[in-house]
Amino acid sequence: MEGQTGLGPSMNAEEITLHTGMPVPRQLMTNVGTWAQHELTPGWLASLPEAVAFLCAKWNIELDPVIPASYMTLVLLGHSVDLGPVVIKSSPLADEFRAEATALELGAGENVARLYDVDFQRSAMVLERIVPGTELRDVAMADDDATRLAAETVLTFWRPVPNPTGLHPLQDWMRDLFTWSPRPDRVPTELVEHAQAVGSALLVQSSRSFLLHGDFQHHNVLQRESGEWAIIDPKGLIGDPGFEIAAWMYNPPGVAARDDYVDLAERRIAICADIWGIDRQELVAWAFVGSVLSACWSASGPAPDEWLRHSIRGAQLLRTLLS
Repeated sequence: MEGQTGLGPSMNAEEITLHTGMPVPRQLMTNVGTWAQHELTPGWLASLPEAVAFLCAKWNIELDPVIPASYMTLVLLGHSVDLGPVVIKSSPLADEFRAEATALELGAGENVARLYDVDFQRSAMVLERIVPGTELRDVAMADDDATRLAAETVLTFWRPVPNPTGLHPLQDWMRDLFTWSPRPDRVPTELVEHAQAVGSALLVQSSRSFLLHGDFQHHNVLQRESGEWAIIDPKGLIGDPGFEIAAWMYNPPGVAARDDYVDLAERRIAICADIWGIDRQELVAWAFVGSVLSACWSASGPAPDEWLRHSIRGAQLLRTLLS
């Protein structure tokens, strides 16, 4: 595997183990090895055992014996004598890691997972582990009520940022939409072209710029033992808050396949418009653009074809709501 020369006693060509003896998931290692290496933190795999061991020693963390599956981020659950339940996260995607950590620092509050420690050089952080951590999508709650709760929660996360260093400008986050090379076998070309035109107009007309979550949807809102809700996993964007509706509209997975999706979408948009003070048609436009962007990501990434079909269907239905 590229970059594994001289990895030290805890590693070999086939396995990387942490100080606890747990192996880093093989699929994660494969994904890192096949990623464009110029986009990754140099030596990330080699530094993982040392970085994790250091944080565990510093905060008296005992790790759980099972490592959750993930695509490009090592996620470790544990308990700290000093901090309580914690999560250690480490990612070789330096820009995304920095944006998430920066967003957690800037957006700190009672309803945001606490950031206890961060090592930018080795892209590793220690976070509060939300307990029991029930995802909003797993709670028996009417969709209108879940949307209202989510809209009110994310509203508290938004704030002006005098120095956006480390965050993703929204236009950059949307680049895969604007640089999309036509692949009509995957995503209808005219759908992408329409979204490009609408997205460009939204960006030009935008007069608001705030810290945004960027992927605010049902599995990034977790419930505490107290019953309160907490935000996790921000992408760390800076831009127009209207974009925040995007991920909510194509989640939970498969929602766009519902027969009543148009009615559902209209209710969600009306609730968010009321709580956020953003025009309904503007939110329809952001929802449409976000769904097409999701389709572009799905068509060029590891997402299953079913997710791509749902993203396209959702975008096509949302387009019918554009005035």
